[in-house]
Amino acid sequence: MARERGDVFRDRGGAGLRIALAYPNVYHLAMSNLGFQSMYRYFNLMPGVACERVFLPDPEDEREMGGLTSFETGRPLSDFDLFAFSVSFENDYVHVLKILDLARIPFLARDRDERHPLVLIGGAMTFINPEPLADFADVMIIGEGEETSDRYLDLFQQDRGRDRASHLRAAATIPGVYIPSLAATYEAQEVPHDLLTPAPVEKQQRPDLADHVAYSAIVTDRTAFSDLFLIEISRGCPRHCRFCAVSYIYPKFRTVPAQRVLEVVRDCRVRYGRDGQPGFDRVGLVSSAVCDYQETDALCEGLLDMGLRVSVSSLRIDLLTDGLLNALARSGQETMTVAPEAGSYRLRKAIKKTMTDEQILDGAGRALDRGIRNLKVYAMVGLPTETEEDLQALVDLTLKLRKLMQERQGGRAGRLSLSVNPFIPKPLTPFQWCRMEPMQEIKRRVRFIERGIGKHAEVGVENYRSAYLEGILSRGGREMSDFLIAIHRCAGDWKRAARETGLDVDACLAEQPDRMAAQPWDFIYHDGERDKLDRELNRALKTSAPLTAETT
Repeated sequence: MARERGDVFRDRGGAGLRIALAYPNVYHLAMSNLGFQSMYRYFNLMPGVACERVFLPDPEDEREMGGLTSFETGRPLSDFDLFAFSVSFENDYVHVLKILDLARIPFLARDRDERHPLVLIGGAMTFINPEPLADFADVMIIGEGEETSDRYLDLFQQDRGRDRASHLRAAATIPGVYIPSLAATYEAQEVPHDLLTPAPVEKQQRPDLADHVAYSAIVTDRTAFSDLFLIEISRGCPRHCRFCAVSYIYPKFRTVPAQRVLEVVRDCRVRYGRDGQPGFDRVGLVSSAVCDYQETDALCEGLLDMGLRVSVSSLRIDLLTDGLLNALARSGQETMTVAPEAGSYRLRKAIKKTMTDEQILDGAGRALDRGIRNLKVYAMVGLPTETEEDLQALVDLTLKLRKLMQERQGGRAGRLSLSVNPFIPKPLTPFQWCRMEPMQEIKRRVRFIERGIGKHAEVGVENYRSAYLEGILSRGGREMSDFLIAIHRCAGDWKRAARETGLDVDACLAEQPDRMAAQPWDFIYHDGERDKLDRELNRALKTSAPLTAETT
């Protein structure tokens, strides 16, 4: 705590509403999450509200603690009015249960009463598919937290002293607020007359990002991005890659004007300073589509003029501007990420990431020419329509990159690494109905790639067990509640938990040929969106015949 710099909020005894905000992972990862940091600052700027943080304890700390308490003041979590979770990844679902257990709060909403704080769950996962966590939440925020939270917290403060059930019924009328206990699930055959139906909960979206820029409330060296000040420059993505939910859950690509970004950075650098030194000297630009941000070059130039170093969250190597490349090189960046996602142009067209080998090699060459030494390649295996020819094309592309590095760097060629990860079908994408290839088949394909590449590049693979748990949970419904509780009981062994609960793992990962069948997340999107996804999947499947850049 002593190493934190920024908008650090400590105990404020006069606050009328106390919120415990949890990120379901350890401090090191939690404080690297911009959404969590942004909501922490947002809550604390609300009149009459005091928000404290909660983290999953490190294993060595857990053995010594008597119970989980708030980070800032060590207050028991049962003392808070609202216990909020910001959840960004499926594999953190089981950590939600672990935190509730350590806080001595019942897992299931139906087992809680007036003695317990209300449990609110928000974050990226709730507006992709909220149902796996629905039974554990009293309240869910569907959509962007800034847009809905203030309305809900106003109601919460008005309802102080009101019974829990009445408050939840009133909350269900707020756009973007989902009360799972008042909603009939998608499996229900009959809907009791006194229940509200989950039809539909409209995802909330802030139309203008400039009036509430998301940025690091706290900078510290104890995170995955040590002493890096993160700031969001855009939200959404105009590219609509068929495997990625970002373009589909954010209907509109929105940006923060460069001048506004520079104003926030300039102000925070001064305010976060200590002992006459500026608060940070590195800025991370957060966006799913940095290269589609029209003011990238001007923004980078402004940051460099302040004496700051620049890094970015993701890049389209085929769209790199000279200004951005120069800024990264001047910032001392040594590694450039190349994310073709698939080895062949045919398969890249199928997933709607249409960059050619020539564009990839050209972008990599431009980066190497500016002194960036290392290349990291991201790709998926098991994508719909993937063939062995596509795998060989990935091998060939990686070897071409190695040859390029040797030509440009000579005997001092940098490090080339290839990260291959299993394709996981995600809700609200055109591939939501597709299968996840069996683990043994994915391992076979990875071995094929490893043999082809040999010692020319380092090949890394995501933890298979973790990837398949993500695949199981990503398209699950409320039947996942018992499974998640069992995983917690089995100390993380999800295969054992599946056996104990009778969960059919193969069915969870299988193709879903009936695209009109009800899905757990149907109530947060409408038929028009389903039709669009269906059309996009049909277009993807039509690319199963070999294609070249010349024939498209």
